[in-house]
Amino acid sequence: MTGYKGPAVDRARQYIDSHTDRSTKADAYTLAVLANFAVDYRKDAGLIENAMRLLIEARTEQKDQAWWSAEETSMYATGPSAAVETTGLAVQALLKHGSDAALAAKATNYIAAKKDARGGWGTTQATIMALQALLLAAEKRSGTATGTVEININGKTAARLTLTPENNDLLHQFVFKGADVRAANPVEIRFTGEGGLAWQIAGRYFVPWTEKAKNEALSIDVHYDRTRLEQDQIATATATVRNNLASTANMVMVDLGIPPGFDLLSEDLDSYRTKTAGQKSGRLEKYSLTGTQAILYFDSIGANGRVNLSFRLRAKYPVRASTFASRVYEYYAPEVGAVARPVALEVSRGPSAGRRP
Repeated sequence: MTGYKGPAVDRARQYIDSHTDRSTKADAYTLAVLANFAVDYRKDAGLIENAMRLLIEARTEQKDQAWWSAEETSMYATGPSAAVETTGLAVQALLKHGSDAALAAKATNYIAAKKDARGGWGTTQATIMALQALLLAAEKRSGTATGTVEININGKTAARLTLTPENNDLLHQFVFKGADVRAANPVEIRFTGEGGLAWQIAGRYFVPWTEKAKNEALSIDVHYDRTRLEQDQIATATATVRNNLASTANMVMVDLGIPPGFDLLSEDLDSYRTKTAGQKSGRLEKYSLTGTQAILYFDSIGANGRVNLSFRLRAKYPVRASTFASRVYEYYAPEVGAVARPVALEVSRGPSAGRRP
């Protein structure tokens, strides 16, 4: 992809030649990588034809969407993130080859539909591959959208937008409040004009803490030895993280919420990191601190494994507040995760407050 044409590329081609007998058993992610190599290599029409055929046969197609699924990518992504990452790779191969525009369009529909409400696709790698695919699709597109967009909610016009060559490459966002939570709220988008445009409808909602998720792949609980204390006193919290799967969870992230008005004593994290340095499971690789959380990076947690981490927090001033959210998730599969219930803490003014020299 960089344009390098030295001997290493030809040696890679020879390696692929010696392993083509296994190509029909390759997973979709590997097929997408091979297809991109073939179309970028350009020197072997037979390689291109075979790689694209295998890639197209591995697709899943439904209505106006098409996608490629993989059990795990080279970046440890699984589930929806792996599908987006793999489909992004597949779309790039399809567009560079130029033989199946209809399939490429369905695959870009899938990618657009999987974008989250914050504008990303879950993981870093999935987001990169999705954006590369969409950018390449935009370059290949014959025209850009010009015309009028009308957004209707519950049968009434809520917003209008005129797309012109000056603004059709920008993100236009509309926020609508006051929807009736007790009934359906049909949203209709009408476009009159030329070209095509990508769009997304996203919503945000909350669920009661009493509704505990069932069968969590990963779980986290945070307990405090006390919830009432005085200024300058110390509370000890214990975070318990469990991998409830029969397989290893790779690249596990733990975000520990720091309560407002408290300082986390980082020496406890340093001590835990040293203690687990030689472990294969539950090894704390590194951590970083922000004003509201400690972000912990674990190499992995073994099947049905558990991590118990205790850390101290010093109360800086009187406050009554709930802790910030603590959660655990796989870095390359963020949908595999859980959130700990917040805890209410109360700090009162101590008898010696304000008497320091």
